[in-house]
Amino acid sequence: MLRDLWLRFARWAVLTPAIAWLLVVVNLGSAVPGYLFWYGDSLSAAPWYLWLFVPDSPLSVTFMGIALVAFHYGRRWEFLGLLATGACMKYGLWTDFVWFTDYLAGGKYDFVAILMSLTHFGMVVEGLILSMFLRFRPLPVLFASLFLIVNDVVDYVLGYHPPIPNPEDLGSIAWFSVGTTAVIVCSWAALSWARWRKRDGLPWADGRTA
Repeated sequence: MLRDLWLRFARWAVLTPAIAWLLVVVNLGSAVPGYLFWYGDSLSAAPWYLWLFVPDSPLSVTFMGIALVAFHYGRRWEFLGLLATGACMKYGLWTDFVWFTDYLAGGKYDFVAILMSLTHFGMVVEGLILSMFLRFRPLPVLFASLFLIVNDVVDYVLGYHPPIPNPEDLGSIAWFSVGTTAVIVCSWAALSWARWRKRDGLPWADGRTA
């Protein structure tokens, strides 16, 4: 019952032109200040060949904006869809966790913290919406999973993690990021295995919605 309601909501959000294009504008519009102001210093400090893995949240919503256009017009860009859903859910949850740990460390939920928490929770919702359109085929799942894993390596092994308000909590933040990646990747693997066992698409991956 709940899955059917969410499926109808997802179809309404992605296939209704006014809603879909509003989401596209919001995603791509919010990515620009993220690249310029929030990740500008991180990008300038990183070598060019790592730039794809540095601006985590802005890149996530960029993927989402492009994916929404593609799926709205019935394009089955599975790899892009997985990147958008996985990255948005991962870094949406990550950002909310960061501001929560900052609050526990004595920080305040000021306007910036509230705005960042709410907008990044919206990224999680978008990821859940777009996930209803995916078929979880093995190769796209593999490459999208590798992208998320490499992101963690670049952030916490090479040290190009996003700027955070509470660097003293970097250890727990890193473990949360790695754990989120593990949950997403394992969930994708399970869905891919279930699809392979059935030898066809998932029940909601039909027609224009796949």
